[in-house]
Formats: sequence, structure tokens, C-alpha cells
Amino acid sequence: MQQQHKGLTMFSNLHIYRLTRPWEMTADRLEGLVEKRPFQPCGSQDMKSMGWVSPQDGGPLVHAQGRQWLLSLRIETKAVPGEAIKKTVAEKSKDYEQRNGYKPARKVLKEMKEEALMELLPRAFPKQATIQVWINAEDGWVAMNTSTPSKADDVVSVLLQTAETAPICLVRTNQSPAQAMSDWLTSCEAPDHFTVDRECELKGTEEEKPTVKYSRLSLERDEIRQHIEEGKRPTKLAMTWEDRVSFILTDKLQVKKLTFLDAVMEEVNLDAEDADAVFHSTFAIMAGELSKFFPDLVESLGGEEQYEIA
Repeated sequence: MQQQHKGLTMFSNLHIYRLTRPWEMTADRLEGLVEKRPFQPCGSQDMKSMGWVSPQDGGPLVHAQGRQWLLSLRIETKAVPGEAIKKTVAEKSKDYEQRNGYKPARKVLKEMKEEALMELLPRAFPKQATIQVWINAEDGWVAMNTSTPSKADDVVSVLLQTAETAPICLVRTNQSPAQAMSDWLTSCEAPDHFTVDRECELKGTEEEKPTVKYSRLSLERDEIRQHIEEGKRPTKLAMTWEDRVSFILTDKLQVKKLTFLDAVMEEVNLDAEDADAVFHSTFAIMAGELSKFFPDLVESLGGEEQYEIA
């Protein structure tokens, strides 16, 4: 069994997008556009701030190797605990009633809640997340390294604000991942270039969505086929591509727990003393693997749907 390496962690959870037509963008031009939207921390009254940072300390905002580009979006958010707002509103409401002789109306309570939020926001502790964005401008692939759909949406929003010409949309396949995973598990046959590993999750379609999980077990089991026949659908399935990349495919066409295996890691000299050289090598190999892995993944799902090109 191949060893899984955690050293190559530039990407681990991916939302996959497509450039739906050739994008006449250059790395230098993109660098200039990105420079206009640098990250700035939240101000005292801001709940959220987003902007670009360098993918590598001290490096450019767009790390480019040919038409393979790496960007990093930093998202800072501030949240005020609901209990703190509730307590402040209660105090304001009590004071209002003492001054006026009657309880505040619903509209006044809403205004109090907004006031409480603004008063407490400067004391809220900010949280940051930095999301790596890989763009293969040559072959039209884009991937965001996040497991959270809302953060992927944030990246797309800022990317479109930064470069309005980016023709980006979520990748769409002719067969849904859930149906494809059902077929593979039912037939005990993996698609070309892939093997099915020993982990999956199935969920029912009923309101309570009963869930069955298998881990470290062979999935060639009659009970799994029975679950599928009873209406449960696979939502997660562990797989390996070409003995080079292991991952979990979800029913939302997300790639999670992406791990590069021995065959890939042997090509990276992680012991090199030059940190820049390691970074460049890691990105080049990662980009090369994803550029071959994504087409095979899409093909296993029946190929791509036609995109509407504006």
C-alpha cells in the first residue's frame, strides 16, 4: 500500500470550476489587476473583508509558471455572539420601557439590535482564512482550496470583481456524481484510471436522511448494494487516480482529502535547502497532476455538459 504524504498540502479540498471560453489574460496583467484589490483587515465597523495576498511570503501576488497561476485570497470575518447581542438589546429595551412607560415596538427592537451589533463589533475577535486559487489558463481549469461552498463563492465573486472578463462557472458533468458512484458500487467496477477505496457514505432521501458510513472495509459488499436499491445515495466515496492521487469524491462534485502519493512525491525534493525551489517545484508538479486528473474525473462522470458562452 502506498504511503500518503502530508507534505504536499498546497491543495487538499477542491471546488472545481471551468473557464468556459479562452481567456485572453496574461500573468503580468492579472498581477496588475490583483494589486488593486489587496487584503485589508476589517475596520472597526466591518464584519467582513476580502483581498489578495501573496501565495508565497515575499513573492508576487500571482505566482506564475507559464499559464499556470496561483493566487491567494484572504477572508477576514468578525462575528458577535448572539447572546451578547441579546443581552445588550434586553438592557436597551428595559431602559426604553423605564423612560417611556411602555415596551418598545418591533421596529424599535430591530433598531436596537442593529445598534447593539455596531456597538459590539469593534470588540469582536477577527478570524482569517486564506484560500489558494489555481488557474490553468491554458486548459481552462480553476480550483479553490476550500471545503466550504460559501468561501468558494466568495473567491469567485472577488475574482470577477478583480478581472471582469473571467468566464468562470462550476464544472458541470453529464452524469451526477451520486448516480455515477451508485453505478460503480453496484457493479463493483471503478471507471478507467481509478480504483475505489475502502470508505464511503450513503444517505437516504427521507426527511431524516438516515446515514450509513463505511470505513476501512471492502465496498464490494451485498449490504451496500442493498442500501442503494432501497434508495440511499452515495454522498462520499474514497478513490485513487492512477496510483498517484487519493481523494474523496462527493455528490456535489467536490474533491476532498486530496493526497499525493509516492509516485508524485518522489518527484519533489522536499529536503532542498532553497525554500523558493521547493515552492516552485511543488506548484509545478501539483499543477501538472491536477491538469491530468481533472479531465479523467470529468470523463468518468460522462463528460462535460455544454456551457452557454456569452
